[in-house]
Amino acid sequence: MTLTPEQQQAWHENGYLLLKNFYSSDAINGINLVIDGLWKDRTKLDAEYVIDIFVESDDERRVYMADAPLSARKQPYKLNDLYLTQQKIRELVVGQRLAPILRELLDGFPMVCNSLNFEFGSQQDYHFDTFYMPSPTPNKMIASWVALEDATIENGPLSYFPGSHKIKPYLFSNGSTHAIPAEMPEFNKYISAEIENHGLKAETLLADKGDVLIWHAQLFHGGSAIIDKSMTRKSLVTHYFTNEDFPDLEPPKVCADGGYMNRKAQPVDYLYKPKSWFQRTFS
Repeated sequence: MTLTPEQQQAWHENGYLLLKNFYSSDAINGINLVIDGLWKDRTKLDAEYVIDIFVESDDERRVYMADAPLSARKQPYKLNDLYLTQQKIRELVVGQRLAPILRELLDGFPMVCNSLNFEFGSQQDYHFDTFYMPSPTPNKMIASWVALEDATIENGPLSYFPGSHKIKPYLFSNGSTHAIPAEMPEFNKYISAEIENHGLKAETLLADKGDVLIWHAQLFHGGSAIIDKSMTRKSLVTHYFTNEDFPDLEPPKVCADGGYMNRKAQPVDYLYKPKSWFQRTFS
């Protein structure tokens, strides 16, 4: 047993678990140095390094990091799947400290399926992760968020609805939770009513560097607006499936309790950019 009864209860009631001061400043600094080094030497990087630049703007696009202009670092971006190439990232997101907790929450062997490095707040509309990547077995996917620096009200912190994981999942016409953009207006009506019926209120996470937030696949969450555009909010988001849901895969192990999906990098000729999924009417 890796979690206390209080943590287990918090997970059940809220759909998330906050681990305060989980990683040391030195460990976090090591990750930030990796990012600095990649930007410095980006023109030498190969096709495994893919980045979404100018996120949440009309110029948003996916490119190889080698082709990203340096100016792209000064605006919100998402650096995709560094776990594929960077051992330090793997050790942070599914190493011997965090993996046992993930394994207990999933009741299965955690397998990283993607990771996203941010340097600014995402400002992403409220959403369920199952819009993007529903697991083969319901509720067998979770996410972690590592604060690579402090999150303040000014730099676009995370926001979420505690208890929203208990809302009955909305099924689109494809029979799953995988979002169909044209059907989002009906989803918006559904989730608005459900949030009101359950009496849920949004909370904002003002995290400290080294904190780790783990959330349920059905936790309704998003990124708050960035008030001070000059401020960064460095973070690392990781999503996990269970190896049991993909029995034909043999994920490389990072430790005894966790591993990662060894796959190709994201293609640069495709970027799923949904329209405004959910207007922030609950803040």
